[in-house]
Amino acid sequence: MPCEPKQLGTRVLRGREVTAEDVLVYGAFGVATGIFTLWSAFRARAKERALPPGSPTAMNLRKAISTGQLPEEASAEQWEPELIRILIQERHMAWFGPLMCGLFTALGVFLILDSPERPWLGVICSPLFLGLTVWYPFWVRRRRVRIQELLAQFPEEESLWR
Repeated sequence: MPCEPKQLGTRVLRGREVTAEDVLVYGAFGVATGIFTLWSAFRARAKERALPPGSPTAMNLRKAISTGQLPEEASAEQWEPELIRILIQERHMAWFGPLMCGLFTALGVFLILDSPERPWLGVICSPLFLGLTVWYPFWVRRRRVRIQELLAQFPEEESLWR
C-alpha cells in the first residue's frame, strides 16, 4: 500500500523504504497538482487583465508596493481600502509570523534530536525557519513603510485615509 503524499519525502529523508510504485503514483499526483496550479494562475491573470488598468488587483498591488509608485489611473477610493487592509493584516503578522517560524525551528531541532542517525529533515528545516524568524520582522517593517508612502501619494482632497 502506498504511503501518504505528505510522508513520501519524509520517508526518503529518514531512510525508510520507498517503492517505485509510490514514486510513480505521487509523481503523477504532483504533476496534476502543478498543471492545476498553472491553470489557476493563468486564469487569475486573465481576469485581472480584463479589469480597468488602475484597479487594485493583486498584481497591481504587488507591483505598486515593490516599486513605490501607484499606477497613473489609481484612485484613492479604490486603492486606500486595499492598502489599509494590507497594513492591518501585516500588523498582526509582525508578531505572529516570527512566532510560527520560531516554532517550526524548534520542530526542526526536535527532528534532529529524535532521529540522530538520519537528521536530514531537521538539518534542512531548522536553518531555513531560523532565517525566516530573523528576517521576517525587518521585511514587514520595510513593507509597511512602503505602503504608508503609497497612501501619502494621494492628494489630500481625494484621500479618505487622512
